[in-house]
Amino acid sequence: MNIWYINPYAGGPGVGRYWRSFYLANAWQAQGHDVEIITPGYHHLMDESGKSGRQILHGVSYNFVPAPKYKGNGLGRFLSMLCFGFFLFFSLLRLGLKKKPDLVLYSSAHPFGYPAAFLSAKLFRSKILFEVRDIWPLSLVEIAGFTKLHPVVVVLSLIEKFAYFSADAVISLLPGAKQHMVSRGMKPEKFRYVPNGFSLDDVCASDESQRSNLLNDLKRFKSQGDFLFFYAGALGEPNAMHLFLDALQFFEIPEGSSVKFIIVGKGEQSTELRDRCRHLGYNFVLFYPQVDKAEIQQALRLVDAGFFVMHDLPIYRFGVSLNKLYDYMAAGIPVIASYKAFNDPITQAGCGMSVIPGQPEQLAHTFQDMLLLDKATLREMGAKGRLFLEANFEYASLARRILES
Repeated sequence: MNIWYINPYAGGPGVGRYWRSFYLANAWQAQGHDVEIITPGYHHLMDESGKSGRQILHGVSYNFVPAPKYKGNGLGRFLSMLCFGFFLFFSLLRLGLKKKPDLVLYSSAHPFGYPAAFLSAKLFRSKILFEVRDIWPLSLVEIAGFTKLHPVVVVLSLIEKFAYFSADAVISLLPGAKQHMVSRGMKPEKFRYVPNGFSLDDVCASDESQRSNLLNDLKRFKSQGDFLFFYAGALGEPNAMHLFLDALQFFEIPEGSSVKFIIVGKGEQSTELRDRCRHLGYNFVLFYPQVDKAEIQQALRLVDAGFFVMHDLPIYRFGVSLNKLYDYMAAGIPVIASYKAFNDPITQAGCGMSVIPGQPEQLAHTFQDMLLLDKATLREMGAKGRLFLEANFEYASLARRILES
């Protein structure tokens, strides 16, 4: 089978940190299929400043569609989305004239490119799947505060309804999204829940030594006896890291303990977060720029626990599927999280501690509680997360589930 996987924010080795596209493509190829990943030549989650043409990266074919560069979440990013949707059809037409697809899968980090994917699928008489990572335009309404009558929301709503109606199946990363999708025109039998996951091969792929400030510092901190809490991910408004800093006013390091919070990533709030820590004297909170996934995996072997925080938003009633959480679980480290969602993988796995958002004092006390746990208990928590991940979220299995739809 020839599969086209279209993702507006595809990552992978040398591309960006969000590797779902690469993992699925790699798994499908191992199962005997041909795969082409189609993604913009630039998006804000890329490791580098941009790419072009067709490139083979670690055995996976990437096709980069022309797209203008942008900064932040303003008009430039919106125009880049529109350009991707426009140029996508011509890129797919050129690709299909060389070899027709049997399956076109459009992943809606944003849905502007779905019409082009649908037209291509019909032109080449292939099956089309619609993969939903974020529910647009509902995310714009409930997170960004757009009104339902905003022109962008109206257009996206029309695309959303068309996608749910026209796709042969709808792949959702969110377990609780079925009812909403049905209300927007999807037939119930089209729904498939296929979350983010992890790759057994990839976990073992980053053994070679790298020398970097991050890894060198982590080794030094461990030799000093520091307990290391670790966050790897974006630093934007949706990631709510300012709520983590709110909790630190209640955080007291237990006597005899030494702790550091390591934050690795980039985003529009990174400068603000750094400045706030500097102003408040939080010298135990250290920031590092975004690094590639192989280095994150090495870093996770050196830290004691992972953490993340989220807003308390209605949109999470459909569930969450967080790459960073699966990275922590794959590394076998316990997790602290502040979130409230349809699903609760941390409690299901028994791999850490979670608190409800909006309770900074309780979050601070949770960090303190984990500091007091003995090493055997921490290892047991981490091992539970790893076992839960292997049983439910390995990409080879997820890849097969998509093709069964």
